[in-house]
Amino acid sequence: MPTRSGVTSDRLGRIVEDAASEVYIFSDHDFFFRLVNKGARENLGYTLEELRHLTPWDIKPQVSQEEFLSIVKPLQSKQTERIDFETVHRRKDGTDYNVSVKLQLFDEDGDRVFYAAIQDITVHRQTEAAWRNASQRLDAILDNTTMSVFLIDERHHCVFMNRAAEQLTGYAFAEISGRVLHDVIHHSRPDGSPFPLSECAIDKAFPENAREQGEEVFVHKDGHFYPVAYTASPVHDDGSRVVGTIIEARDISADKRIEAARDLLMHEVDHRARNILAIVQSLTQLTRGPDLESYKSALSGRLGALARAQTSLASRRWENGNLLDVVAEGLEALCPKENVRVDGPDLVLSAQRVQAVSMLIHELATNANKYGACSQEGGMVLVDWAVRDGHVHLNWREQGGPPVTPPGAAGFGSTLTAKLARQLDGRITADWDQAGLSVELVFPV
Repeated sequence: MPTRSGVTSDRLGRIVEDAASEVYIFSDHDFFFRLVNKGARENLGYTLEELRHLTPWDIKPQVSQEEFLSIVKPLQSKQTERIDFETVHRRKDGTDYNVSVKLQLFDEDGDRVFYAAIQDITVHRQTEAAWRNASQRLDAILDNTTMSVFLIDERHHCVFMNRAAEQLTGYAFAEISGRVLHDVIHHSRPDGSPFPLSECAIDKAFPENAREQGEEVFVHKDGHFYPVAYTASPVHDDGSRVVGTIIEARDISADKRIEAARDLLMHEVDHRARNILAIVQSLTQLTRGPDLESYKSALSGRLGALARAQTSLASRRWENGNLLDVVAEGLEALCPKENVRVDGPDLVLSAQRVQAVSMLIHELATNANKYGACSQEGGMVLVDWAVRDGHVHLNWREQGGPPVTPPGAAGFGSTLTAKLARQLDGRITADWDQAGLSVELVFPV
């Protein structure tokens, strides 16, 4: 121990000089350093003679004399035997380093000296700061990712969940922490039957030390079920022992809806394609003409009407069609605008009715173009409709055309119009008045 004169014994001096820690001995009287070992001198960059003229607060840039005296006061008053604290030392060249201080006060023959054992913790602090920064970055990543992340320990208790997991489950982490995760969000099947932990594929990742992937159904806090895609991977400690499971999960409800809609669409496309092909086949087989050019013209017109109906429906995603558009598009291809008047309330037709009405208008317009009101100057086609008693009453009237002659026999056009009327669950009647053809089509709204 230090002697009354402040000079330590040779043996103690050698021990202090070679100590692994930095060692400082200073007086309780004037606080000047009496002994500073080799490790401390080399770190500070001062000689022992230079340090004999310095005090502890001279090498502590963050601690004033008043603050240092306040720190050591409990030792001086014998309220405690040792004080531990952390501070910063400044080297002679002006650079700083972090230190951990263990400070004691010894009293020998009335001479009191402080003994300070100091450990340079700069690397420790840097490592700690690096870990803290890495942890903050990881927390930021986990809190901002849309993937839900859970961590469960060897008891299957939830020990971590990110913000996305809270949003996914409806639970705050505080509500789940320390509980078996399966019992909170995966305890039942969609039919309401219990789902034992022993049968859970997600939780097999821990006992089987294997990565598990697949789809499951979770139970939300509000009680509704929702599908998730998950990956469960075992977590190992430094000794490669499995200590838990990290679970990544994603709500795939939207994916399931898209998949179902895609399947429905494919089914609908297949159905519509078969229907169109059947109509085309029928048109091809039944269309008649005195020669090839007439046949091609008639078939092309009917296929065009069919195509216009498909285009109109496609523009509305096959949901419905507007009667005004269907009538106008059917007339536009064959009758000049100045020969046509159309009037009727806005009326939406189902997709199934658009096709039939479009082809009916085409047949009537084709006849008007060839033989009726649109075949000569001054002719007029009047089309109007109204809704009465849940039925659409559509009227076609021709004026100013050549004299009308009733057909001698029902051709394919007549056969087709009658068939299309039946497809509409309606009826069609025609009046071959010499002044102009009149047709009434009645079908349910």
